Order: sequence, then C-alpha cells, then structure tokens
Amino acid sequence: MCGIAGLIFKRTISEERVKDFIKSSDLMNHRGPDHKGIYQDENVLLIHFRLSIIDLDSRSNQPMFSKDNSAVMVYNGELYNYLDLKAKYNISTTTTSDSEILLESFLKSSGDVVSQWNGIFASVIYEKEEKRVHLIRDRFGVKPLYFYEDENVLAFASEAKVILDWLPEFQLNLKVLNQFIWFGNPTGSESHVKGLRKADKGVVTTYCLGVDFSHYKRTFWGIGDVNEIKISDSEAIQETRSLLEKAVSRQLVADVPFGVFLSGGIDSSSIVALASKNYDRKIDTYSVEYDYNIGGESELAKAALIAKRYQTNHHEMVVTTDDVKEIFEKLVFQYDEPFADPASIPLYQLSRACSDDKRVILQGDGGDEFFAGYRRYNAMSDYWFWKTASAFNGLIPDRRWRERMKRINFVYGQSDFGKTLAYYMTEEVPYKSPLNIFSEEVKQQMNREHFSSDYETFFDSNIGLDRVQMMLYADTEILLPHRYLEKVDKATMLESIEARVPFLDNDLTNFALGLPSKQKVRKGQKKYLLKKAMEDLVPKEILYGSKRGFDVPFREWLRTDLYDFAKEQFMSSDDRIMNSKVLLKLLDKHKSRYADYSTLLWKALVLIYWLKIYRNKLVLN
Repeated sequence: MCGIAGLIFKRTISEERVKDFIKSSDLMNHRGPDHKGIYQDENVLLIHFRLSIIDLDSRSNQPMFSKDNSAVMVYNGELYNYLDLKAKYNISTTTTSDSEILLESFLKSSGDVVSQWNGIFASVIYEKEEKRVHLIRDRFGVKPLYFYEDENVLAFASEAKVILDWLPEFQLNLKVLNQFIWFGNPTGSESHVKGLRKADKGVVTTYCLGVDFSHYKRTFWGIGDVNEIKISDSEAIQETRSLLEKAVSRQLVADVPFGVFLSGGIDSSSIVALASKNYDRKIDTYSVEYDYNIGGESELAKAALIAKRYQTNHHEMVVTTDDVKEIFEKLVFQYDEPFADPASIPLYQLSRACSDDKRVILQGDGGDEFFAGYRRYNAMSDYWFWKTASAFNGLIPDRRWRERMKRINFVYGQSDFGKTLAYYMTEEVPYKSPLNIFSEEVKQQMNREHFSSDYETFFDSNIGLDRVQMMLYADTEILLPHRYLEKVDKATMLESIEARVPFLDNDLTNFALGLPSKQKVRKGQKKYLLKKAMEDLVPKEILYGSKRGFDVPFREWLRTDLYDFAKEQFMSSDDRIMNSKVLLKLLDKHKSRYADYSTLLWKALVLIYWLKIYRNKLVLN
C-alpha cells in the first residue's frame, strides 16, 4: 500500500518544473514513509512512496522494473490472489511481493490478466520500447488515482494535493461544486478543479507516447458484466458464508501486524469471526468510545462480546473532541477537495490511536451496499405505499413528521427515477434550495448545472432493473466509491495504515450483485442473507440488535465547540462565491435551535476552509 505520482511528457518541460513536481509529491509521504523511489527518462517521471506490507526487503521497492527490463511500474494496493496468478502464468520471481506478480502477469498476458486481479489497486505501467503508459484502477475505485492533462504533460497522483500544489493556478468546477452542496461529495469522476479528474474505475487507460499522444480505454469490469443468479434462499445463504470466508482468508496475508476495526456491528463482527477461524494467531481488535457519548448508548459491549468469544487481543479506546478544530483543518486538506462526511473525524481518530501498533486493518465497507444494510432499501420495496401515504402530508399534525412526509412525497413524485435516486441521497430539497448560500452570480451559474446528472445517466443505462436493485446498484456505483471508500482511504492512509475491505472481494461481489433484490431485501429486516449466513458465528444480540454506528455530534459542535470557528470562517468567506449574510443567519438559527441546518452548514464550513487553503491559486471564470 503506497502512494504513486508522476508526469507523462507530451513535450519537454523545464527541469525546474519537474523538480517542483517531485517536491510537491512529498505532500503524500504519509502514504509510504518506508521508501521514496524515482524513475525518469525523456517520456515519463515515476515516483513511488512505499508502505511495506508484503516482502519488507528493499528488493521490492519501487519503481519496479520487469525481469526483461522492458517495463517499469509504480503501484499502490494489494493483490490477494497473486500466488494463484504466479502459478497460472508460470512466473519466476526474485521477490516474494505481489508487486512483481502484478507487473509480470500484465506483460505476459498483454494486459488481459487485469480482469483476474483480485484486490485493490491503482497502477501505472510504462512499456519503454513500445512507448505506452497504462493507468489502471480497481473495480470499485478503492485506491485513488487523480490526473490532470494540459498541452505539455499528463500529471497523476494518488492524492490530488500533489497536483494542486504543483499547478500555478486552476479554476473551480461549478458542476462538481453543485454536486457537493447537494450530496457532500462529488458523484462522478470530475473534481472541484477543472481538468482534474479521477481515473475511471475498472478501466485500463493506455496512452501512446507518439506524435499525437493518443489514448484508448478498455473496461475490464463493470456492473453490467454481472450475471443474474437464480438459486434458493438456502443455497444463497450457504454461498454467502463460503465466499465471505474465502475473501477474509485471502486478505490475511501480510508481513506486518494487522488488526480489525471492530464496531460491534454485523460486518466487522463477521470479519473477526471468520478471520479468527483462518488465522493461527490471536487477532488484534480495536473498538472506540467517544467522550461525547459517555453514559449514552454504546457499541462497546457488543464489540466486547465478539472479542471475548474469539479471544482477540482487544483494545478499547476513548478519543476526545478537545482537538476537533485542528482535526477538521487537517482533514479538509487531506481530502484534497471539499468532502463533508463528518464520520471522517472519528475514523481518523481511531486510525491515529492504533497506528503505533498496526500497518494493516480489515474493516467492513461494502456490506451495506452488497447485502442491503440501509433502511431505504426496505422503503423502496414499499414504493407505492410511501408514495400514496406521503401525499397526505398536509394532514399530519406533528411538524417534524409533516416535513419528513412532504419531502418523501417530493422525492417519490419525480417523473425520472434517476432524479428520485438523487433526491433520496440528499437531505436538501429545491423548495429550500441549498444554493442560497452562494453569491448571486455563482448561484445563477450553478442553476444551469444538473447536480443529479450522474444518477440520471446511471438510470438511463440500467432501465429494466427493479427499483430496489436500481438503488443497490446506484449505491455501489456512486455512493460507495465517491463517499465511503474515499473516506476510509484518506483517513487511514494519513496515519500510514492500509485498510482492506473483504466485502469487495471479486467473487463475493459478483455473487451478491447477481442475486435478485428480493433475496437481499426482506420487509423489516436488513442484511437478511448475511445474518442467516453468520448465525452460528455471531451472537444474535449483534445480528438482530440495533446499530448506532459512528454517531458524530457535528450538530452540537456547530452550536458549541465549533460555533465561533464557523462564524469566523463565514464572516471572512470569499464574497465572490459565498453569501456570508445567509450563512450567518442560518448559523444563528441553528444555534438557537429554531431549526436544524447542520448538514448544510457543515458543507459550507468545509467548502469555505478549502477555498481559503487554495485562495492564492483559485481563478474564477
């Protein structure tokens, strides 16, 4: 698990600009503190920061050269089936790393092997003689890879801050800003900076370094490739258990200590149970309590139940919110562009707390999307009930429920189901437009952008699926990579920790995605198949009890600990972009508990602080 960066030269640029890029790359040293390697010729500059996980010897440092010296590679990630591929392609090796297998298997198969790679990866492979450069990103976009192209170079990096630091100036992308203010994160491959994009997931993009610098793309996996599976419930339960156990077992390979983030929920408890069965030593588990929740509902008891049952080396941590302002500032910079999931704060705190002990952590992202863990899937299965009931919202006496049902009525009333999906994933509504926090000029420009376009495009490409399956697939394609996987990667890697995600194993996800929605969504019960599959290993209190999750008190922070900070940021915001008067009015209404504006205020606070970080580089249209 590492950080990669580099330049692909279209034309010769000054040596000073190349040195500047190398210097900027040091901003992601946290991704690979063990070794920094550089390769440069007339066509490319490749930079690698290594976090040693498999084969700790210097022989596995990167950039890595192929055995015949025809290619050189930088690679960020882990390939869990590398030993199987070594045997299949009869690869003789000089290291024990997965990196060597990844490079040699790519060359031996002319790139066809990529669909067989089972892991998390972002890799750049340069074939020197053919003058071809391949950018490759895993199926679900677990590992980040940004790139920026102009008339002279194509720059790439695991973290966009490298490119942003190197660029002398850049423009704001109002289309993505519109997505952010509605959802709290981008929903596609574009970023907040014009010209800066994320490499497509599940795709090999090949650049030919000839006169015209042409490129072509080859999709090696997409959600449309999944085959429909028709089996009985009992067979589905058995297969879920078998595939999850194989996935966890594959991901226990490491030459450094590893542990599990144990939240007390179904996903992480299942991982601990199966890891304990397939590992010959005690598992280290980490659970956290927050000082703002002392005396409240806690998940520690459930986590301790699993830890005791599987005799793990269990660590319970209490983290405080004393330094929440400093953490907020650090994370806004770390996430490269505005990113407003407040759960990144406790996740970072937990990563920081265990970083002295561990290099690898298993955690449960993907379980909700592949096995239907969100309440909205059940609500969507009762689509016509909620559509009909919400039409009578005006008759509900309770103000809070009346507003909630009014919103449901609006969401279910969309003529385009793509828009229904989009509105379902935001707390905002047009009749209380979040765009009011912007200056009039920016607001007018943003009104011309379609914040829901990625959802609408997704719907247009998947017409024919039932509504629940559509929502499951949309979450897999949009929510999971652009919010949850982004959150985990940036928070853990800031503390030089590799986070592995067993629920995103190739075989397991192919199976789960292929099942009809009716086998995953049962009225009133989330994660039906997963619960049944784990009944003999996970206590019923966990399987069928309530789950609190990362309950971040950002609503109260904006009234207390962060109120003065937010007020200061709003007052000093760039009036070319923001409307400080509206923001200050909303902040005071929120503080007085007149209404809850916390979600919009949090997004605004993140955005304004990010704009200040880059104020000397940002050029407005």
